[in-house]
Amino acid sequence: MITHTRLNSKILIRISNEDVCVMFKNIILKINAFFLSVLFISCSSQEYTTAKLAIQQSDFKKAAEWLPKAMEVEPNNPEIPIVMAIEIHAQNNEWEEMVSLFNKAKEIDSKKEIEVRQAFIVVEEAVKNYIEYYWAQEFNAGVEQFKKIQEDSDNKPKYLEAAIRHFSSAAIINPSDANTHATLAKCYFDLGDKQSAIEATLVAVKKNPDSFEANFSAGQILGRAGRSSDEVLPYYKKATEIEPSNSKALRELAGTYYDLGNKKKSIEVFENAISNEDNDTTKADLYFNLGVIHNQMNNYEAAESAFDEAFFLNEDDYEAALGMARSYEGYGDNFMNGSQGFEKNLNEAARWYRKAEKKIKSVMIIDIENKVTYQKNLELVRYKRDVAEGN
Repeated sequence: MITHTRLNSKILIRISNEDVCVMFKNIILKINAFFLSVLFISCSSQEYTTAKLAIQQSDFKKAAEWLPKAMEVEPNNPEIPIVMAIEIHAQNNEWEEMVSLFNKAKEIDSKKEIEVRQAFIVVEEAVKNYIEYYWAQEFNAGVEQFKKIQEDSDNKPKYLEAAIRHFSSAAIINPSDANTHATLAKCYFDLGDKQSAIEATLVAVKKNPDSFEANFSAGQILGRAGRSSDEVLPYYKKATEIEPSNSKALRELAGTYYDLGNKKKSIEVFENAISNEDNDTTKADLYFNLGVIHNQMNNYEAAESAFDEAFFLNEDDYEAALGMARSYEGYGDNFMNGSQGFEKNLNEAARWYRKAEKKIKSVMIIDIENKVTYQKNLELVRYKRDVAEGN
């Protein structure tokens, strides 16, 4: 019995020696934690404490009642408006109210560290993160609605309206994002609301005047909405200044110069676009447009060269082949009439008319569907050749 008692004593002594410090530390930590919690609660007003408890219990109706009261009692606490923004207004898709509270928090103290959803973070960083999160949420939701059009085109208006709602929300959340306004403008235009499309695209440029997407989209929307080329031109010019090698923007700029009657400038821009384009099909289109302008300016040699390049890059481009035929016909007309600095020469005129006939025939063999149209062109060229040959 004595041995047993001594053994127990040893055990008790061993426990005390090895664990008493740890036990003491744990007690101290618990006490400290208690006082820290008391201190934290004491730093918050009763109103804010009540609101936070309501949030923890998912009683958002009660939280919505007490958070405004908490802001009144603690007007210099930037944490409260942020908590109200994300826990109340964001959950109800009340984006304007959410953004307003974010701005209020930054005005109070943008550099202060606060606790939001069990994480400590500086006010301005919290606002930035939540703005990005909710913007992405709404923008991506809009994209998803837009994608549904491809799967169910019969309900296109319904999906466009849904996409517009989400993109509009994204624009409210982050009004400085030019891409959001540009995308919103495209949706409005596709829905047939040209005025709203114009307003949205101009907002995009105003928000970010150095954005390629905003300026290029503005040019497209304004042009398709029937605005004058004079109104459209500055946006395409700005877009090409931002991205000088963007062939898509250069093509639109060249077309705008053409519409304004400045064919020389249009040719210059088309040539620039060609030099910056890698896609053969797109480059063929650019060469074709260049050929059309040269033909209209009676630059038949340059036109023939452009059409030849277009046809080389895209052998299915029958219009390019016909463009060459028109260039040959133009040469024939100049020799026939002695115009455009050409000396009148009927033999040369007949030779160029024959080349035009040959080219038209080569297209007729391939593009059978439009044979009737080609036949009319062929008859006109044959008539001119007969005149040149004295038949």
